[in-house]
Amino acid sequence: MRKMTGEQFIKQYRAGDRVFTGANLSGANLQAAMLNSAVLNWANLRAANLYGADLQAANLNGADLSGADLRRADLRAASLDNANLTEALVSSDQLALAASLQDAVIPEGLAGTDGDESFEGAYLVGANLNGKDLTEAKWRGADLRGARLRKAKLCRADLREAALQEADLREADLRGARLAKVNLRWAKLGGANLHEADLVAANLRGADLFLADMTAANLQNANLRRADLRGVDLRGANLRNVDLRKANLRLEANLQGADLRGADLGGARLGSTNLRQADLRDTQFGGAKLRKADFAGADLRGAKVTARQLVQAGSLVDAQMPDGIEIV
Repeated sequence: MRKMTGEQFIKQYRAGDRVFTGANLSGANLQAAMLNSAVLNWANLRAANLYGADLQAANLNGADLSGADLRRADLRAASLDNANLTEALVSSDQLALAASLQDAVIPEGLAGTDGDESFEGAYLVGANLNGKDLTEAKWRGADLRGARLRKAKLCRADLREAALQEADLREADLRGARLAKVNLRWAKLGGANLHEADLVAANLRGADLFLADMTAANLQNANLRRADLRGVDLRGANLRNVDLRKANLRLEANLQGADLRGADLGGARLGSTNLRQADLRDTQFGGAKLRKADFAGADLRGAKVTARQLVQAGSLVDAQMPDGIEIV
């Protein structure tokens, strides 16, 4: 489409035109322009000056806003699905007011990490944040369902009560992240680093945590039912009262020294799992597969487990056994 100047565009808008699908406005000066409800889907707005522009309820789906100046622009109820905001000058407070940012590319360093900026409660379904540095991001209660966060840096990020169902967090750095009551159902977390993360009462049902580092993480009261925990490192983790029913902990998952008091491991697959020195008091093992599991030094007092299950274990050396069970 032929390139338009800012003056030409504003003249047409004032004449009543509202649909500018695919318009070429790269570098246009639209400072303080009244553009509410304008249809600018798939428009080229690269390096455009939109400082202080009124873009309330504007349709910017698929628009190229890379390098655009959006400072003080009003983005309330604006739709930015699939928009490219690379290097755009815009704050997280502004984007938090947008109606939708699904699959949008967010500017580097933008994620509630600077000063008091915050994406708390923001709608970011499907947002593309792969590889972004989101250290200490403030996203409490944000809607990030299906978001792409592969290899993202989320150290000490606040994601409490956020919705991350089916999000891709493979190889993400979540060390020390605040994830209490987060919804990570069916999320991809393979190879992620969750060292010392707070996951109290988190929903990780069906999540893929293959080879994830969860050392010293706090998972008390979390839901890990049917989660893929193959090869996961949970040494020293707090797993008290966790739901691990039918979870897959094979391939030498490491739970050495973990606190599993009151956990439910019913139907879980624990083949070759390392449970050395683990606290397993009052743990439920109904139907769990324990072939070659290592219980050396573990505390099994009060655990609901049968002798028939325990004879399949790889080691019970120095383990404290439940009352009435003695393995010779």
